Amino acid sequence: MILQKEIQVNAYFDTEYNDPASMAVMEEYSKIEKVYRYALREMCAKLENLDDYCSVSLSHNPIHNIESRIKTKKSIIEKIHRRGYPVTIRTLKDLIYDIAGVRVVCNYIDDIDVIIELLMQQKNLRIRLRKDYITNPKPTGYRSVHIVFEKQMFLEDEEIWTPIEIQFRTIAMDMWASLEHELRYKSKMELSEDDKKKLKEYADKLYEIDVAMQKMYNENTKGEI
Repeated sequence: MILQKEIQVNAYFDTEYNDPASMAVMEEYSKIEKVYRYALREMCAKLENLDDYCSVSLSHNPIHNIESRIKTKKSIIEKIHRRGYPVTIRTLKDLIYDIAGVRVVCNYIDDIDVIIELLMQQKNLRIRLRKDYITNPKPTGYRSVHIVFEKQMFLEDEEIWTPIEIQFRTIAMDMWASLEHELRYKSKMELSEDDKKKLKEYADKLYEIDVAMQKMYNENTKGEI
């Protein structure tokens, strides 16, 4: 059974960005927020269904757990300003892809490709953006595959393609990313260059373990997923 967690967010708009343009963008977001929530719920259900399909057809559950969240209004407007985007409704709809976000933690590296391939076969999904940080990890050591899917939604006789960013990781990658984020951003520590170098080394070692565990699994299942 997949552990699915929806991260709770505060819907109250509390930010220093109270200029007319920012407020207009957030007012528009209030009108369309429900679309992102509907799309996120349907995507999580689809992922669970695909995991069940794999357990029956391939005798293996590729997904370990799923986490989902909707960005807060404060986070959205801060990102628009931080990226230097025009503070417009068009920016909100066309340049902010991760309002709805899902993290899919898989057991093995190959499981990630399996789930992505199954999602790509779905008729009501299309890929808008893909970044593979497993094949090409970030200099910090971060590994994950980020894909922005657009999900077809029908609301009030209107067809809406809604972006949802999904991050795919293994258990080891997720552990490293969570702890690295805690150390780098949430704690009051100032990481030295030596600390950053060690974090990169730990990420590489964990990836070696991922590869070794995948190999062990393949050898004991004759290459089946």
